[in-house]
Amino acid sequence: MDESWRVTIIAFLVLRLFYAVWSTVILTLQPLAIQNIELKGEPVLTIFSLQNSQSYTYLRKINGDHLTFRSASPNTVSDLETGSVWNISTGIASEGFYSGARLSTPRTQPSELFPYHNAKTYPIPWLATWQRFDANWYTSIADNGYGATAGDDHFPPLFPVLIRILKPLFGSAFLAGLFISHLATFFTVKLLYDTFSEWHGNILAKRTLLFFLVYPTSFFLFSVYSESLFLVAALLSLRHMRERSWAWAGFWVFCAILTRLQGAALIIPMIYLMWQDRPFLRKLSHWFGLALPALGGLFYLFLRSRQVTAGAIPFVESAWHARLVPPWETYWYAIRTLLSGDATFIDALNWIVATLFIILLIVGWRKIPLEYNLYGAASLIIILTRIVETQPLISMSRYSLMLFPSFFVLASAGENPWLRRLILYTFIPLNLYLSVQFFLWGWVA
Repeated sequence: MDESWRVTIIAFLVLRLFYAVWSTVILTLQPLAIQNIELKGEPVLTIFSLQNSQSYTYLRKINGDHLTFRSASPNTVSDLETGSVWNISTGIASEGFYSGARLSTPRTQPSELFPYHNAKTYPIPWLATWQRFDANWYTSIADNGYGATAGDDHFPPLFPVLIRILKPLFGSAFLAGLFISHLATFFTVKLLYDTFSEWHGNILAKRTLLFFLVYPTSFFLFSVYSESLFLVAALLSLRHMRERSWAWAGFWVFCAILTRLQGAALIIPMIYLMWQDRPFLRKLSHWFGLALPALGGLFYLFLRSRQVTAGAIPFVESAWHARLVPPWETYWYAIRTLLSGDATFIDALNWIVATLFIILLIVGWRKIPLEYNLYGAASLIIILTRIVETQPLISMSRYSLMLFPSFFVLASAGENPWLRRLILYTFIPLNLYLSVQFFLWGWVA
């Protein structure tokens, strides 16, 4: 077997087995995700059962007392103040000081905290741990089409269309989405290894692949998220650009744009390589290759124009508290948030990630082919031009997976044993922590 296929199969299976075991461990050790928080000015208890995907919210205040809860069993919680045991589905105490008392309902509904967006909850617990956040947007669109849930026009159509096509084979949009993500992740690993080995041989390619696969947010590749599908399209488009196969390059950029809007970043290296393929724009293949991405962008804007009233181009997205700004404004806003003292751990992580990848782009500019640098720079700019006022640099830790050329620069630095250990000892614990938070409905990216 060719070494690239052997590396791909081993890396994919090891990582998939690891996440399967890890998610099962969390499901066994912590069947209930519980939070004691303040929401809308009320002390609220939130409960999500990983066993059956049922969610509940209750007021933590009873008879003037504020209670703090923890898990007692897969079906009960207990308060720390009296040790009373409460049934999670009824909110009634079955044992202890408050026996017979009932917790009140708060203003915050469970669907606001654990949003499925009309997607069906999957019944098998060890798979349902992957049904979180954007996964539900994509499966909801696949099941119900655009317009069923306010805000679904935010998500480009290719991924949900593929889910809808494969849904009859699996009987579930969620399972179809998982299959697509896993298949795309497998080919992402193969394409990454081939690309990096062409740049600097097999040893550095393997280290780059290792850093990419243990990266703190790599677990998103195995959920119903579009990152892996986008990476396949981006890698194939760049490969065909280098081969001067403009029709195929344009097709894969078309797919990338209809998967994630960051796919527009691929147009920059395409134009650069077309300029080298002289005479520039004097060949029909040049115009055909550029026409396909343009059609992809226009088609998505057409879909948005049929669903939104604020305009097809998302200059302002009030429902998401987002707007388009110069990229430096987003970065500076993140710094101001950190200095204000109101930042969360995820805010700090996103700023560190953004800073790291800016540095890697600058340091590695001469180490990798220019077209990949152009893609990385354009991608960073596109990511940073969208500011979300409720969380600066939102999802940067996940979006950075698409900046795959920078992982090669990181792996080059990893030739130093101390740096290699630092990277691995940082990435792996963060990966474990963030994946657990994801399984428990914690917002990590």
